[in-house]
Amino acid sequence: MTNPVSSSASQSFWHRLLDAKITRRGALGTAAATAAAATLPVTFSGAQAAANNGGPVGAGATQADPRTYPPFRPIEPTGADTLTLPERYRFQVVAPWGEVFTEGGREIGFNHDYVGFFPIDLLEGGSSSTDALLTINHEYVNALFVGGNTKERTREQIDAEMKAVGVSVVRVRREGGGWKIVPDPRNRRIDALTEIELTGPARGSAAVKGATTVRGTVGNCSGGQTPWGTLLTCEENVDGYTKAWAGSGYEAMHQGWVTEIDPFDPAWTPRKRTGMGRFRHENAAVTVAKDGRVVVYMGDDMQDSCIYKFISRGKYAPGNRAANRDLLADGDLYVANFGNGSWVLLDYDRNKKLQEARGSDGKALFGGQADVLADARASALAVGGTPVDRPEDIEIHPRTGEVYASLTNNSKHGNYFGQIIKFREHGDDWTAQTFLWDVFAVGGPQSGFASPDNLVFDPYGNLWMVTDNSDLSSNPTKAFHGNNAMFFFPTEGPNRGRAYRFAVGPVDAEMTGPVFSPDGRTLFVSIQHPGEDSESLDKLRSNFAAKPGSNVPRPTLVAIEGFPGWVKA
Repeated sequence: MTNPVSSSASQSFWHRLLDAKITRRGALGTAAATAAAATLPVTFSGAQAAANNGGPVGAGATQADPRTYPPFRPIEPTGADTLTLPERYRFQVVAPWGEVFTEGGREIGFNHDYVGFFPIDLLEGGSSSTDALLTINHEYVNALFVGGNTKERTREQIDAEMKAVGVSVVRVRREGGGWKIVPDPRNRRIDALTEIELTGPARGSAAVKGATTVRGTVGNCSGGQTPWGTLLTCEENVDGYTKAWAGSGYEAMHQGWVTEIDPFDPAWTPRKRTGMGRFRHENAAVTVAKDGRVVVYMGDDMQDSCIYKFISRGKYAPGNRAANRDLLADGDLYVANFGNGSWVLLDYDRNKKLQEARGSDGKALFGGQADVLADARASALAVGGTPVDRPEDIEIHPRTGEVYASLTNNSKHGNYFGQIIKFREHGDDWTAQTFLWDVFAVGGPQSGFASPDNLVFDPYGNLWMVTDNSDLSSNPTKAFHGNNAMFFFPTEGPNRGRAYRFAVGPVDAEMTGPVFSPDGRTLFVSIQHPGEDSESLDKLRSNFAAKPGSNVPRPTLVAIEGFPGWVKA
C-alpha cells in the first residue's frame, strides 16, 4: 500500500513506526493474528457499554454476522449546501442553535459537537429508542453569528458567548412521524458560568490556584457515556479564552479536563475529574474491564500529542448508581508508547522519570501529582509517551474489544490525510500494560477520505466515521473530497478497511458526534459550523438550517432515518 505520509521530509518517530506498519502490515495484520482476533472472548452483550459511542445498543439486538458491504448505495462527493444522503434516507433538523427549550427561556447552544443518547427509561433498565434525554456539546462560538460583534470584546458580547458554549440537556421524543423537543424539568444548559466541582489529585492544589469549585465548562468537543448513565464531556481548546474573555474572571487552568454530568439529576453538581489529566481532551471511550474496574481511553487533539488510558481504582457496581458516580474521582492515568506497545504510568510517586524531569532551565518540571496531571502532555513526553498525529476520537469494537483511534492529520510532517489505527490489549484485558497495534485505514485520494474524526460502531462491528477537514477550500490536494463527509467501513471480511461514503455535509460544516438510537433506526449527528468561513452577514457561504425569513446558517442536531434497524434475536 502506498503511504501518503512517507513523502514528508520531516518524519517523526511516530511516522517511522507508521511507515513500517503500512509497509509490512505487521502485528495484528498477519493472518494468524486476524484469526486470533476473531476468537476474542468479548461477547456483544459484554462489550455493549463500549459500543455506539457509549450509548445503549438495545437488549434485543443480536450478535449478527458482520456486514462486509454497506447497507446503502454509496454517494459521490459534492459541494452542495445541504446534508446529502443516499436514496431512501432522509434527515430532520432537531434542536438548532437559538431554539428555546427550557421553561426559563434558555436557548440551545452554538456549534453542536458530541451527542449522548440516554433513553428516558435507562435508569429503570429500559432502552427506549423513541424517547430520550440527549446531551449536546457546544464546542465554541463564531462572533459573526453569536452576539454579532466581531470588532469589540464588550461585556455583552462576552456574556453572549459564555452562555452559548457548554452542554445542552434536552428531551426529545419521536411522535407523528418525526422527532420533537418536549418539555421536561431536566432540560437545561450547563455553560461557561455553571458552578462545577473539582475532584481528584489536583483539587485545591496550587496547579488550579487552590480551587475546589470552578466556574464553567468550555471547549466541549467529543465525549462519552458511562455505564451508569452519566455524560463525560471533554474540554479541548480552552486557552484562547483567557484573552477573548478578558475581564470575565475566566481561568484557563480550571478548564481542559473531563467533566462528568448527570443528565437525569439537575441537582447533582457536575464534576471535573482531574485524575484523568489536563490536555486537549477530544473524547472519552468508556468500558468495564474483566475485573470490574472502569477504563477510559482518551486522545489529546493536537499535532504530535498522545493517547491516554485511565483505570479506576474502584470497581463498577451494577445497581449502585450513587457509588458508580464517584468511580472516576480516583484512578491511574497512563500514556501509550507505540514504540514498544506499552502503557506508561503517569504517577509522580511511582515513576521516577517524573520526579527527575527537568526543564531547559534545569528546574524540576513537577512538584507532585497535581502538577503531573495539570500538564499531562509534558508528563507524557517526559516518560516516553509517543506523540502521534492529532488523536481525536477513540472507540471500542463491540465484537472484538479492539480499540480504534482516528488520527486526523499532521501538517508538521506532511500528513494531510490522516489514518485510523487500532490496538489490541494483551490478554484481551483493557487494564493490560502492553498492546499490539496496526493501521486500519489510511486517508488520501486512494481511499477517498481525509482527516478522520469522530467514530461510532454499529452492533455488527462496522465502523462509521465523520471527517474533520478545515482546509478543503485552500488545499488543492483535497480536491477529491468534496465537503466533509461520513463514511462506512466494514472491519471484517474482504472489504475490511474500505471506505464507503454515506453522507456529505453542508458548506464549511463538519458532521460530529454520531450516535444511533438503540434500535438502529435513527442516527443522530451534529452539523457544526455551517458557513464558518463567511466573510460577513452579507456574504454568507451557507444558509443551512436558517430560520424562516433569515439567511443565517445554524449549527444543529439532525436525525437521519431510513435505516432498517438492527437484527432482532
